[in-house]
Amino acid sequence: MADPQLTAASFLARSIEDEQRRFAEEAKLLAEHAERIAATPPSSQRTVSGDLTRFIAEATFLLKRAVTIEAGFEAVGLMGADSAASEQ
Repeated sequence: MADPQLTAASFLARSIEDEQRRFAEEAKLLAEHAERIAATPPSSQRTVSGDLTRFIAEATFLLKRAVTIEAGFEAVGLMGADSAASEQ
C-alpha cells in the first residue's frame, strides 16, 4: 500500500532535491573543466575553440537543468497553494 503522506508535491520536492544534488556535482565538474582549459595551453592536438565549444555546450545543458529545477520549485509551490485552497 502506498504511503498516505506521499503526495505529488512531496514526491516532486524529493525529486527536485535529488536533481539539485546532481546539478551541484555537475557544476563542480564544469568548474574543474574550465580550470583545466585555463591551465593547459592549446596544441596541435587540442584547440581552444574546440575546448570552448565543448565547455559552452556543457554550460548550456547545466543552465537548462537550472531552469527545470526552478520550474519544479514553482510547481511545488503551486501544488501547495492549490492544496491549501482545496482544504478551505
